[in-house]
Amino acid sequence: AMNPKTGEILAMVSYPTYENNRMARLIPAYYYEQLIQDPANPLLNHAVGDNLPAGSVFKISTAVGALNEGVVTPDQVLSTPPELVITEKYYANDPGKERSFPDWNPAGFGHLDFLGGIANSSNVYFYKLGGGYKDEVPEGLGICRLGTYARALGYGDYPGIGLPDEEKGLIPDPKWKRITHGEGWSTGDTYISSVGQGYVLATPLQVLMSAATIANDGKLMQPTLIREILDSDGNVVQPFEPKVKWDITKDNLIQEYYDTTVRGCEPIEGKTKNVEEWVVKKVQEGMRQAVIQGTLAKEFSQVDIAAAGKTGTAEYCDKYANAKNLCIPGSWPSHAWTVAYAPYEDPEIAVVAFVYNGGEGASVAAPIVRQVIQAYFELKTIDITLETP
Repeated sequence: AMNPKTGEILAMVSYPTYENNRMARLIPAYYYEQLIQDPANPLLNHAVGDNLPAGSVFKISTAVGALNEGVVTPDQVLSTPPELVITEKYYANDPGKERSFPDWNPAGFGHLDFLGGIANSSNVYFYKLGGGYKDEVPEGLGICRLGTYARALGYGDYPGIGLPDEEKGLIPDPKWKRITHGEGWSTGDTYISSVGQGYVLATPLQVLMSAATIANDGKLMQPTLIREILDSDGNVVQPFEPKVKWDITKDNLIQEYYDTTVRGCEPIEGKTKNVEEWVVKKVQEGMRQAVIQGTLAKEFSQVDIAAAGKTGTAEYCDKYANAKNLCIPGSWPSHAWTVAYAPYEDPEIAVVAFVYNGGEGASVAAPIVRQVIQAYFELKTIDITLETP
């Protein structure tokens, strides 16, 4: 949990964990051995040190990029059937093969505009934003432009929170794939990356930072666990001052690229741009609609604080799932994600929850986020009551 306006980490929980008391003085050898052999890795701070498939919470990046680049307009309505079938190609003259990309909703959504795409988290809608589709979306965002918007929201680099476990996730591109996997980038790679799957990896802190940046009107604050530094007498040596890492609407972070997806993402020197303020507002509206009538509506129906958010259900196949023969094509197991902030008009708290192998984000991770947000405002009300003469 973070204050999106200041970057202060209000709470950070990593589970499974270990007993702090048993690590305070002499560490029992048998206990330490037990911890390091545990496949759940309780010694790792998963909140900052786990590279995970991001799934649909990553669609915030695709939404910002597609709207800012004019891939779609806010009012443009796209067809959103149960699946999208494209011809996957690895190079310009490749005849390709047909590949199906299903929506999470087997019935499809029919037709959606920009706000509806975010609110309902339609995969097909975001496939089209990322990769384009025939005459309906003549040119998608593409992996190079998607990458620059994702990095502007905090993905693909170390957040700098000051913890030793910190990881930077992965925002893939054609050059990375060629070096790492020895094959070219395919059109299918772009489609699947646009919904946070495929090679895209992120830490929970990065997901939180991306939503907090949107909540804070485009300003990405430096996340920090330290409020202030005191001397031995309790005097403040270094007071807390919020630090803006950057502002996506002012700092020219969005790199422009040559259209060279086959070879790699080649930046055009000196060509950068900002995210328009109205684009950030529209993404905020989409996340608000997710709470009012979209994927978070059921879970937040009884919450009297106006919130905005995004759910995610990220398919995965790691060594543990593989060992249990769970990696069945078309039916992989999934992690549960939800990120949300409140109050909508004047955010004080942003919360992300990730549940390993949790299944659906809306039904598993969303209740955690909701309870944390409610607890925050309940405690705030108690504090105000106690302070009132």
